[in-house]
Amino acid sequence: MADRLSVPGMPPGLSRFTRDDLPVDGRDYPEEEHLRARRLRLHGFAFRHALDLLRLGREERVVRWLLDDPVATVEDAMGLVVWSNKLYRERPGLGLWHARDRAGRFIGLFSLTPSGDDGDIAIGVRLLPAAWGRGYAIEGGALLCAHAFESLRLPALIAQCDPDNRSVPPLLARLGFRETPPGAQFGRCARRFRIERDDWCGLRPRRDPDRREARPPDA
Repeated sequence: MADRLSVPGMPPGLSRFTRDDLPVDGRDYPEEEHLRARRLRLHGFAFRHALDLLRLGREERVVRWLLDDPVATVEDAMGLVVWSNKLYRERPGLGLWHARDRAGRFIGLFSLTPSGDDGDIAIGVRLLPAAWGRGYAIEGGALLCAHAFESLRLPALIAQCDPDNRSVPPLLARLGFRETPPGAQFGRCARRFRIERDDWCGLRPRRDPDRREARPPDA
């Protein structure tokens, strides 16, 4: 199961922010629930989640597939929390969210974030290894696509991943993404994918490899 889509635009730390970007009460941000699926709850990030972000950022099995830099220090984690809350305010409906299962356990993060200078919005997911293979990535991906296209009415979404990551393309295909020409993200080669709003029709069934191979070449 794919669980390491690139999350674009990860900020470098607290140094780029001003006092106005910090919590109004001077303590912490609220951790309100923003979105939910059958088994997932997506909440806003707060400073109290810094250790969760560090645990994710220091997991080698996750980091090896990243196109951007990992969350490696406390300052990185705090900066990401501030950036996330700034995004919630300035681009309502977009965000980077603290993902937890129905029991409230942290399993990773999901995101809809601006990417590049062309106005693109990218979908991203980063899960702890304990959550791999349980269908959380596809469930969360479908939740974010429905939110993006049905609630926000975005025209399209993009996604990108490491060229050697074989688990991501099948997941994106089930969501309706089509591969586009490759490019670079933060100086690293990246496979790229895109889905237009008109092509979103919900989660598609998993392809049967045997049936696909049985078709004629021009099918």
